[in-house]
Amino acid sequence: MDGRPRLRFGTFEVNLTSRELYKQGLKVKLQEQPFEVLAALVERPREVVTREELQKRLWPETVTDFDRGLNKAINRVREALGDDADNPRFIETLPQRGYRFLAPVEIIPAEPPLDPPPPDSGRLPRLIQRRGLFAMGSGLFAVVLISVAYQRWKSPWRRIESIAVLPLENLSGDPAQEYFSDGMTDELIGEIARIGSLRVISRTSVMRYKGGARKPLPMIARELKVDAILEGTVVQAGGKVRINAQLIRADDDRHLWSERYERDLTDILALQGEVARAVAREIQVKLTPREQASLARTRLVNPEAHHAFLKGNFFLHKGVPGIAKSIGFFTEAIQMEPRHAEAHAGLAQALIYAGIFGLRPSAETHPEARAAALKALEMDESNAAAHNALADVIKGYDWNLAGAVVEYQRALQLNPSHLLTRLWYAECLSRMKRYDEALAECARAQALDPVSAHPLIARAMLLFRAGRYGEAIQASEQALELDPNRVNALWWQGLSYAGVRDFSNSIACLTKAVNMSDGPLFRALLGHVYGRAGERTKALRILEEITSMSRQRYVDPMDFAVIHAGLGDADATFGWLEKAYQARATRIHELPWMYFDSFRADPRYSDLMRRVGLPL
Repeated sequence: MDGRPRLRFGTFEVNLTSRELYKQGLKVKLQEQPFEVLAALVERPREVVTREELQKRLWPETVTDFDRGLNKAINRVREALGDDADNPRFIETLPQRGYRFLAPVEIIPAEPPLDPPPPDSGRLPRLIQRRGLFAMGSGLFAVVLISVAYQRWKSPWRRIESIAVLPLENLSGDPAQEYFSDGMTDELIGEIARIGSLRVISRTSVMRYKGGARKPLPMIARELKVDAILEGTVVQAGGKVRINAQLIRADDDRHLWSERYERDLTDILALQGEVARAVAREIQVKLTPREQASLARTRLVNPEAHHAFLKGNFFLHKGVPGIAKSIGFFTEAIQMEPRHAEAHAGLAQALIYAGIFGLRPSAETHPEARAAALKALEMDESNAAAHNALADVIKGYDWNLAGAVVEYQRALQLNPSHLLTRLWYAECLSRMKRYDEALAECARAQALDPVSAHPLIARAMLLFRAGRYGEAIQASEQALELDPNRVNALWWQGLSYAGVRDFSNSIACLTKAVNMSDGPLFRALLGHVYGRAGERTKALRILEEITSMSRQRYVDPMDFAVIHAGLGDADATFGWLEKAYQARATRIHELPWMYFDSFRADPRYSDLMRRVGLPL
């Protein structure tokens, strides 16, 4: 039997055994030589397959017109995939060299073998005897296996598949250095998360156990559902950084490994990679060549630039109030060290947030974010955060959802534990109305961030978009139980109450959100609900407030569109939606949701949906 696997990329599946290509379960006609070209490329995704290699595979006997034959085969493959040579999603041409397959490729597990047919009746007694003997032997063998498995379970080398990096304790004695210890924790999480076979818990969950909140390690492990915990201390002084780290098996608090590292601050990246490799070695994880190269990468850093980068991350994690400061610190880091890839990736993420939350026009922030993400990838193609930021620009500014999916999948291929990618990818799938897939992706994010409100808020958003308002209210409530100050949970809870026409609870949630946030976004949502509830005077008062705000600061055109939609004013709503379209406002993706339900029959609605690349 041919053991060659089936491979999946995007909506396509390649069966290497039957030599067939399928799209969404339907067979796509592809002749033998073009299929062989496709097979050669998908077997080595993201690698250059040279023209010489393809010649040896397809035409082992030298042919005079090889170039023409290969070009024709590549064109046939592109036609089958619906790919564009000038703007490729799948096959990139490298002039004079060969081709590269761009999309992530997933191996589909083989089907289990079918049970053998029943024996004929004449042989049944003899078979029963043999099977009886076999069962006795199997029973003895099973006892041995159970014993071995038990001993292995008791040993310190029982397989570890998940890990939490607890906040490194700041031993400097200076509370102002917390940004450094938190930053080192973040970077160790990110470095270890490059090991694709490990599930690595997100920083938002582990930060709950910082300082005085520390619990017994087995209890923490149970709450986070992990097999091992990495904990330690960090101190910097005199241009050096010292980390003491220890790896502990979660269920019995057994110390598996401990080590002390001291390096110059300029060697901090090498230190982080060394800790990650030590973890992989101690838990006996086999690193792929790509992971080995990624963890071994190093460069000297400018200590002052790295401090600015860590401060940028520190403020970025504070949410909307910290975005402006984070942009400033990331920019400062880049000015001091232009080749700081992580600072470019952080800047890209902060700029995207500034556009999403209406702090600046997305027509400004998203092109800047694209440039920062591409700069980061130019220096480090394996930077998952930069791929994630680039995907969000492709989604939110280019309105190219299929292109964004490819980039999100690339980020997850590089770092399966990258929480933000999981959440933003789920949001992208919801724009495509692939709600079940989006919720499944959100569940994977929750496994990475099990005691945080963040994935629950995302789940509430996805359920709201799917029209499952009752479930969205429950998810928001669970998020608020974990963190009563998460204003975004009030966003989706308030709108979901409006979805079931419980306007009093909706207004209560959104009023609380307005009191917690100074921006126009939540005022506009409250104005929308006032309009739907028939409280027109209050809705118009909020419209006046954000009109006055717009003279002092940027206000997203979508905020005006949302209020007019609540008031039922079709012409004003579409007027502002057109302004949002012209401004490439990223929040125009809100068109399919509840705000604009009453305008779906208007031809302007379907026209606008088509222009922004959203499915009707």
